[in-house]
This record gives sequence, structure tokens and C-alpha cells, in this order.
Amino acid sequence: MLRPGVVLGISIAAGIAGVAAPVCLRSQPAGPAATQPRPEAVRPEAGATVPGNAMPAPVPLPARQVAQARPPAGDARPAWQRLGVPAAAADGRPTIAIMIDDMGLNHLQSDRAVRMPAPLTLSWMPYAPDVTEQAAIGAAHGHETMLHMNMEALGRTDPGPDSLRTWLPAATNLAALRRALDRVPDAVGLNQHEGSVASLSVPLMDIVMGELKARSLLFVDSLTIPHSVALRRAEAAGVAALGRDVFLDNSPDPHAIRTQLAEVEAIARGHGHVIAIGHPRQTTMDVLAAYLPTVAARGFVLWPVSATVAAAKNLQVAQRPAAP
Repeated sequence: MLRPGVVLGISIAAGIAGVAAPVCLRSQPAGPAATQPRPEAVRPEAGATVPGNAMPAPVPLPARQVAQARPPAGDARPAWQRLGVPAAAADGRPTIAIMIDDMGLNHLQSDRAVRMPAPLTLSWMPYAPDVTEQAAIGAAHGHETMLHMNMEALGRTDPGPDSLRTWLPAATNLAALRRALDRVPDAVGLNQHEGSVASLSVPLMDIVMGELKARSLLFVDSLTIPHSVALRRAEAAGVAALGRDVFLDNSPDPHAIRTQLAEVEAIARGHGHVIAIGHPRQTTMDVLAAYLPTVAARGFVLWPVSATVAAAKNLQVAQRPAAP
């Protein structure tokens, strides 16, 4: 069952080898492992962010295949509703949505993510080289597309070029946001890259939500810091939004990642849905490569983040009290 609020007392099943975690629809993270924000100092693997490094780029697909991944022309529904899997597709089984952030900088691991069993939700860095083409290739492989928008972080952490910053003029931030969205035209929405400072700023979040509303896009709060105002501002703007539940790879240790996947499964079993976030790193990709083919046998449905948002929205509509 979908539900708001924080999940308490979830126990992780013992003896899971190569475990996976469940998805739940909540505005706050659940479980002790999920409550810790992702450390912003954690960066992609050495050399991964340097344009022109020796890592191979994803193999381009023919233009015809890329075009086939786009939604049908003339469909007036928001992108996240057009591309989302209908709630009925879950058939009563708990669902897992896995988002891979930081896509496009480490070409080697990003290409591995693209070739994983679909559908994952791939969130692309707007300043990654050839990001438009890379994201289209991901879509052609059956994955959902998101924008991983870089935003102001605490301390000296540099979130990347053209980041949204609280001290910049509103017009400058809006122009940077629009350029980023235009670079990933198939995106169904966005989530923050870094953003521990930006997520606490009502004016900046209102700029983001205003543009998402204008484009009928969704928002996922990465929850890189407690007390984020992003979900509240999304609700005020009428933007469909949810928070992530679990970070898979705060630790790069494969055992730790499997433990987080067990937490994902526990949340999904208890509440029906879960959103987990990982990154295109070697150990994360190794664990997911072994885990994803087993999702159905474990009794779960793998589906994109947009389907989780759609299911939550449909439930909210169904539960809304009738007008007097």
C-alpha cells in the first residue's frame, strides 16, 4: 500500500546474498541507513569527470532507434505520465524504482548502466559531454530519462559549471536551468546533484518548481540534506514530486550496497513502492548487474520513477474526500 510518512521498525531479512531493496512512496527517507544524506564530498571515480579521458563513450545507436524511444507525437499528457508504466502493470506486486545519478561523466560506467536490464531511471548531468546523445541512447535501451541538475552545496564542494546558486540573480539561475533542461529533451523531470544549500532556499526552489510546472515535469528530492524545502515548494507549485527512500552506495563496499538493497526490498514489501538512488561506479554496477535479473523472481516489479509518482498521484486523487 502506498502511504506517506516515515517507515519504522523495518527489519532486514537475513541471509540475502545479492539482495535488493524495495520502493516506497514517501516524502522522507526510511530506515537508519536511508536517513543519512549522501556525503557531497563523494565524487565519481578518479578521472571520471575529466572530459576527454580515455574511457570509451557509449556506442551510438542508429537515429531510427533513438527516435523510436521518444513518446508518440500528439500525446498531450505530461512526459512523466506518457512514459510511466501504468500502476496496473505491477499486478499487486511491490515495485522497485532505481535511479542512477551522475550519468554521462564516467562514460565506461554510464555505458554499463545503459546496458542494464530496463527500466532504470537514468539521471544525466547537464554538463556531461554529448549528454543529449548519451541520454537518447539510454532511452533507446528502454530506460527513463531524468536531469540531474547541479545545485549549490555546502562548503567548498563544486557542483559543476552553470550550477544553480542561492546568491545568483533569479534570471541567471532560470537561464541555467532552462539550458540544462533543453540539453536533456526527453527528461520526465529532475533531481538535485549536490544541492545541500540550494535545497534549503525557498526562492531558488520556487524558480525550479515554476519551470518544472511550466514544462509539466516531475521532481524527485534526492534529500542530500535534512529539512529540505523542495517537496513543500513542489506541492505549492502543483508539481508532482516524491523523495528518495534509500541511497544504495554511500559506501562503495559491495556488501554495504547489498545491505542497502535488502533495505529497499524491506520497504517495498512493507509499503508497496520504493525509490532508491545509486551511481555509475564500478562496485555499484557490479552489484546491480547480479541483482537486477533476479528482481522478478524475488517477487518485485522493476519500474521507472515516473510510474511511482503516477501511482502515488492516482492514489491521492482516489483518497481525496468528496466535496460537501
